[in-house]
Amino acid sequence: MKYKIGTMVELSAAGRKRRQNPQRVFTGFGIITNHFNGRSYPYQIMWFSETSNGQNFDAKEYELKKVRIPKSNKKKMFDKSKRIG
Repeated sequence: MKYKIGTMVELSAAGRKRRQNPQRVFTGFGIITNHFNGRSYPYQIMWFSETSNGQNFDAKEYELKKVRIPKSNKKKMFDKSKRIG
């Protein structure tokens, strides 16, 4: 199991190439909500985009990749001097 429950993911290049994936998952992001061993599509994802607000989507591992936050945004998010409290 590459992705843990709660991991934020998006469709990989391989996932975009597959014509079986619904159009709604080509943009936006998903959150892994469940993992089933032995299933052909083991990851269950809640998908969020402009056209899909929290709909379930099943995928294989190679169809997904972790959402990466650019370093410049990480620095802003975790800058202690700008925190309230």
